Amino acid sequence: MNDASRPGWLPEMGEGAGPIYLRIVEALADARSSGRLQPGDRLPPQRELARGLGVDLTTITRAFTEARRRKLIDAAPGRGTFVTPGAAAEEPILDLGMNIPPAPAGLSLPTLIRNGIEGLLRRSSAEALLSYHPGPGSPAERAAGSSWLAEAGSERLPIDRIAVGSGAQALLTAVLLSQTREGDAILTDALTYPGLIALAGAAKRRLVAVRRDGDGMLPDDLDEAARREGARLVYLNPTLHNPTAMIMPEGRRRDLARVVDRLGMTIVEDDPYSRLLALPPTSFLDIAPGRTVHIATMAKCISPFLRTAFLAGPDAATVARIAEAIRGTTMMAPPLMTGLACEWVRSGLAGEIALAVREEALARQEIASAILPDVVAAGQEGLHAWLRLGDGQRSADIADIARRRGLALSPAEEFAVGLRTENALRVSLGAAPGRDRLREGLRGLAAILAERGGSSAPVV
Repeated sequence: MNDASRPGWLPEMGEGAGPIYLRIVEALADARSSGRLQPGDRLPPQRELARGLGVDLTTITRAFTEARRRKLIDAAPGRGTFVTPGAAAEEPILDLGMNIPPAPAGLSLPTLIRNGIEGLLRRSSAEALLSYHPGPGSPAERAAGSSWLAEAGSERLPIDRIAVGSGAQALLTAVLLSQTREGDAILTDALTYPGLIALAGAAKRRLVAVRRDGDGMLPDDLDEAARREGARLVYLNPTLHNPTAMIMPEGRRRDLARVVDRLGMTIVEDDPYSRLLALPPTSFLDIAPGRTVHIATMAKCISPFLRTAFLAGPDAATVARIAEAIRGTTMMAPPLMTGLACEWVRSGLAGEIALAVREEALARQEIASAILPDVVAAGQEGLHAWLRLGDGQRSADIADIARRRGLALSPAEEFAVGLRTENALRVSLGAAPGRDRLREGLRGLAAILAERGGSSAPVV
């Protein structure tokens, strides 16, 4: 008979925060990961565990139900409950790693999507929606893009400076392919969007990190790196920076724009999050319109369902070159989804949804600041927080422990350009299905941090 089936076996729970039933589940996951529990080991009866731990039977029942949901255990009628063979980390049940907008309270996106598509099919030509639309989008789609960018605070641009793409990644790909050559250096922050890191590797472009401080990229270091590397492109995510959640002050933006203009460079401004702010800052598109390619996706402020993003370029010729790259990579934006996105922009519904998402995101930030007050500032906006770890807390280790306990997190290594990086985690707040589940996950994270060396330094 295995140890796990002996009458005296109990979970090694230790001290910690969070609901007792979840601590039992976490102890079970740890025991299986460490080998103290093996696949096929039989667990003691629920009543026996309840007596041994001094808890109600309902607590053990909840723990077993959750453990089965995580596929840690399985029950065989008449034989008992057994440890399953899979790894506890295979499918985290609570995602604090993926940056997606939360479901807005009071709105049913599935219903809006269904009604929107039905209305679009009634009002539009089926032939047009079923046909190819290669390039930067139809005039109506590009006009909707111009309106969407203007609503975020930018100047209303002519449509020949606008392109439509199937998401920000597709547009970013087209920009890199049309504006740089294989082997070229692209300047960026030392912590940057993982999609850019993957894209640069696939396209054989070199990412070069430029030093930053609490306000963002340092102008003097940008100047030095651009001259040293012969770089023509600098990638910036200045508003609710991914991953640090920093908002670059306007003064720093203008200082960087002067460097870019002096060296004849181009800024790629990735701006997925401005709609999540009550008062968005002045964009590089407005500060340096002749030097900026601006990309704004709807996936981060409405839903990933809308794989629609808009690009604004410094002039029609630049957008035409980018359009050629769109045709050579993704061919076009999907007509049905693009049509729906543009219909929502024209009707004002897109703005209403984005506002509701912003309100839900703010509520989730308040939840995070209540549970992790040392690292999440009250009133912070956006979909994520940057959790700087203290001494003895390594980001990769914390992320691994969290995954074994059913939480997905994003360690700093995922965002690093080069080998040196901060010791921190990005905690995303939007993917959790509801505020109660978010509280549960954040309490679990707080318990892990307390176990591994205390709280972290405040977010800057």
